[in-house]
Amino acid sequence: MRLPDYIITAQTNLLRTKLRTFLTISAFVIGTFTLGMVTAFTQGLRTYVNTQLNAYGQSNEIIVKVGATAQQISASGVPYYQPARQITQSTSVGLRDKTPLYSLNQNDLSTIRATSGIVAAYPDYQSLKIDFVEAHNSTKYVFQAQSAFPGQTTTLDVGSFPTANQANGLVLPYSYVEAFGYQTASQALNQKLTMQITSPISGQVKSYTGLVTGVLPDTVHQPLAYLSTQLMTEMNQFQNGSNNTFSDIVAFSSLNSTPNSRSEIKSALQAKGYQVQTYDNLIANFSRPLNIVQAGLTGFAAIALLAATIGIVNTLLMSVLERTQEIGLLKALGMRRIGITFIYLVEAASIGFWGGLVGVVLSYVLGLIANPILGRTLFKGIGSAHILTYPLPWMAAIVIGAIVIGLMAGTLPAIRAGRLDPIEALRRE
Repeated sequence: MRLPDYIITAQTNLLRTKLRTFLTISAFVIGTFTLGMVTAFTQGLRTYVNTQLNAYGQSNEIIVKVGATAQQISASGVPYYQPARQITQSTSVGLRDKTPLYSLNQNDLSTIRATSGIVAAYPDYQSLKIDFVEAHNSTKYVFQAQSAFPGQTTTLDVGSFPTANQANGLVLPYSYVEAFGYQTASQALNQKLTMQITSPISGQVKSYTGLVTGVLPDTVHQPLAYLSTQLMTEMNQFQNGSNNTFSDIVAFSSLNSTPNSRSEIKSALQAKGYQVQTYDNLIANFSRPLNIVQAGLTGFAAIALLAATIGIVNTLLMSVLERTQEIGLLKALGMRRIGITFIYLVEAASIGFWGGLVGVVLSYVLGLIANPILGRTLFKGIGSAHILTYPLPWMAAIVIGAIVIGLMAGTLPAIRAGRLDPIEALRRE
């Protein structure tokens, strides 16, 4: 017999006991459907998390702050005064307790740029305080911004980051699109916005004009806007009177750098007394709880598949008992033991295939129905990413895994059928 003949024969044999086959396949459908939904949910969450994080940085971006060593805190916990550093901000420890954070300076910038693996590093003036932003004399809104450094590749919803020729370029967070009355993010492009800042030194007020070149994607938490480096530097100079100190330094490794190489850069900077955070750290922090959830949900699917596996063994063993005389006749007519065994293995694989295929298709159909509903209700306002996604390789792996499980479950009945003695089988009623 050729392989197509084995497949046709196996399907015919399964249809002899339609109800039993249907129930066995249904058990498998439950398991693969659950596994398909778990996969769709976790993969959707991963895609969504990556989309959210892309609004806050890029894979080769490294944030450097003053570390504990450079802060030079005394044994009693009181920080030493450092003429070369200023206190840029304080972190809350208790209701009234504050831990000072020191600024970085040009010496720090030179040190970081000289670190192996760093291709560029820029001062970040996050201490800059913008009074408000407005568009064409509209309502004034609170506004926070960071520098848009050369070579920035953070994902945008529309537009692009300011080029070297766009000294007043600006990238808006998505939430400001609706606030300014634009119907779509594209309508915000090339619009002029006015920003006002106040100098605490002189008390003077000054306005700056920014041109919208891009819009960040819709995210749960609102990221900072991006201003061209030149505009950010000018505003900081006016407000603080100097650009020699900054809250942190943003460094970049090469675009094709690997997590291992970025980890080495992080270790080198920490050895120099700096506090370092990489994009990989952000991904790891969000992925860890997601992996735990995925493992737990996959465990439930595995239990359902185990029950289905027992059902396959039971179905095929009963089939061997019911078709004992038929097996004896086939052997008497010359069919070899391997042929009998192979028929039952194909039947087992068929149960796994149909159970896996139907389970994956049902989960996909449910996703088509659920995604729009979830987008309008539970996950409203978190962006355009589907919370249930079905990557083809993952879905194919579920079907293939179901076939493999079916083959494993059918091995014992298939071997038993192949070992039947033809004479004894023909005598049995």
